[in-house]
Amino acid sequence: MNWGIWLFIVAILVVVMVHEAGHFSTAKFFNFKATQFFVGFGPTLFSRTKGETEYGLKALPLGGFVKIVGMNPYEEISPEDESRSYPNKPRWQRAIVLVAGSATHWPVAFVTLMIAAMAFGYPTGDASNQLSGVQPEAFGQETPAAVAGFQLDDRIVAIDGDETGNWDDVRAFIRAHPGDTATFTVERDGSQEDVQAQLGTGIVDEQTNELLALAPAGEDVRSPAEGEEEVGYLGVGPQPEIETFGFGGAIVHTGERVWDITTRSVIGIPQVFAQVFNGDIFNALSGEGERSAEDSPIGIVGASGIVGELADRGEYTNILEMIAAFTIFVGLMNLLPLPPLDGGHLAVVAYEAISGKRVDIRKLIPV
Repeated sequence: MNWGIWLFIVAILVVVMVHEAGHFSTAKFFNFKATQFFVGFGPTLFSRTKGETEYGLKALPLGGFVKIVGMNPYEEISPEDESRSYPNKPRWQRAIVLVAGSATHWPVAFVTLMIAAMAFGYPTGDASNQLSGVQPEAFGQETPAAVAGFQLDDRIVAIDGDETGNWDDVRAFIRAHPGDTATFTVERDGSQEDVQAQLGTGIVDEQTNELLALAPAGEDVRSPAEGEEEVGYLGVGPQPEIETFGFGGAIVHTGERVWDITTRSVIGIPQVFAQVFNGDIFNALSGEGERSAEDSPIGIVGASGIVGELADRGEYTNILEMIAAFTIFVGLMNLLPLPPLDGGHLAVVAYEAISGKRVDIRKLIPV
């Protein structure tokens, strides 16, 4: 199994554990009686009782729970536990305990993105001279780059003996020399070597730069129409320039990223519900779609598969971004006013505070 998939599974476990620790620590602080703290669901793999609480790990890493006396409306509460039970605690304390789990998601996401900013960096928007890919074919023929033998991660340092300062220099030369033969000096595996390539001739859209036609090296291409341009073509793409941040810069950058992910997640929640009830996810879950639920982006298998692909490509910043986005999104989803989510319990507390009436939770449980 790809290590990126393991990383995603471990990340889920960490998020769940910290989430439940948020509930547990605030419950203990306010002297609620918490009898269990478990990560996962299903059969118990390990447990240990310390004091009044049983700590443990279950087989399926799909969530977790803290059992607080009185949260289950059907639970019998012994007289000695009445004062420490959930229903008999002040509403403001219950609200803090309920919010504390999701509140931990943002610090976890912040630390995750700090690591991304300081250890791996973010694209600056500029392109480097190092190749991110070599296109093998275009329009049913080998590209000039494939014929010449360019390789992934080659760094173009000179063309016909003239040093290239940046990708703009490389791109400008290629576009300006359709059909010409040029010698590209590349850095490969710690040494320099020359790669000779005869450029193809392509037709591109002047607005979108989309390749519309391509003639093999040494052959003519059709005349460009209005809004089109004849250019040279090689068949390579650049890697982005990456900037890593110092501690201070990482704090600012990470704060901006956390805010951006949070706002996009808020906007995205209604779209998820729309998909669930009238879209790809419903079709996948019902078996009507072409993809299974576990392979959809919302499924853990699907998400871990994406992380595995990112790991194969060395896109570590994107892996950490995905983990942070998952963390924030789950934190928000958990605050929705729906039973049995924390937000559902929080809505009950809010209703009791406004109405002054105690809610019978048993009437809210589906049968």
